[in-house]
Amino acid sequence: MAVSTSFIAGRLFDAKHLVLASSDLDEVVEGCSRMLRPHDLAMRGRRAKLAARLHHLPIGPISLNRLRYGGDVTVVPELSEEGNFLVTLPVRGSAQFRYGSAVAEVTPGHGTIVGPYREFRLDIDGAFDQILLRLDRRRVEVACANLLGLDKATPVHFDLALRGFPAFWHKLLEAAASLSMFSEALAHPKMLVRLEELIIESLLMAQPNNFSGPIAAANGAAPSAQVRKAMDYMREHIADAVSLGQVARHCGLSLRSLQAGFQRDLGTSPSRWLRAQRLDRVHAILLSSEPGSVAVTDVALQCGFFHLGDFSARFKQRFGEKPSVVLAKRRS
Repeated sequence: MAVSTSFIAGRLFDAKHLVLASSDLDEVVEGCSRMLRPHDLAMRGRRAKLAARLHHLPIGPISLNRLRYGGDVTVVPELSEEGNFLVTLPVRGSAQFRYGSAVAEVTPGHGTIVGPYREFRLDIDGAFDQILLRLDRRRVEVACANLLGLDKATPVHFDLALRGFPAFWHKLLEAAASLSMFSEALAHPKMLVRLEELIIESLLMAQPNNFSGPIAAANGAAPSAQVRKAMDYMREHIADAVSLGQVARHCGLSLRSLQAGFQRDLGTSPSRWLRAQRLDRVHAILLSSEPGSVAVTDVALQCGFFHLGDFSARFKQRFGEKPSVVLAKRRS
């Protein structure tokens, strides 16, 4: 987690993302409440001072933030029906988080996730520096219902302390930070929604929560006819930012059931199958395009790729040459 956190922190340290730099208590509370969650803030110690800095990077429906208070503080967020989930990835320093009856010591490599449902208190030291991923409560609840093929969304309660996440999840957060650098990506809002869905779905499957049992149990393999239906649906929407949750819901399946059916019939996962189809589509477009009519970045984004470095590597792995080389062949 530490390498990925440092990467994101570097991206968010840019001056253009700085939205708050203040030692005034009221100004800090107002600014952080607006960007993150309404809360009360109290200094700890008679001589305590603030030197707060907040960087904010909105990426479609999610946001990445870097926050340090620069002083020993206690934060007590408000409970709200329109609340959110906050995933904390520490960069340096230490803090103690209390959420309901759970307590976690927060240091680099040991993050947390808190929801909007229970009382919450943070005791933070002056050196504590953190990356905060903000996720909308209702979108998390809907994503969980979609994973299970349920019509009704209900509260999701994660364990407070984050478990170690697979590299895939770190790649998603790196992609979120990287996308802010590409104006082309911001012109494709569905891409950003798809990125959010991937982050939430991977969080639901990796981090223990009150639906971990049902999510793990919903793994009966889909019938072959439903697998073919899913393949047809993904082909029809290959240029769209369609999520696997949407595919499963279209076929009346849980996500785990869809994955098991693909593994049985095709020996691969639906995400890998879809990625291969998208790579083939990009390859075909690059080969057939008129000289100067397309850019590799635009074609990749239009075909569902938002981590452009990963796209280039996978393209070369599949076709033996870089996408730019394929496009140049067409021009020669």
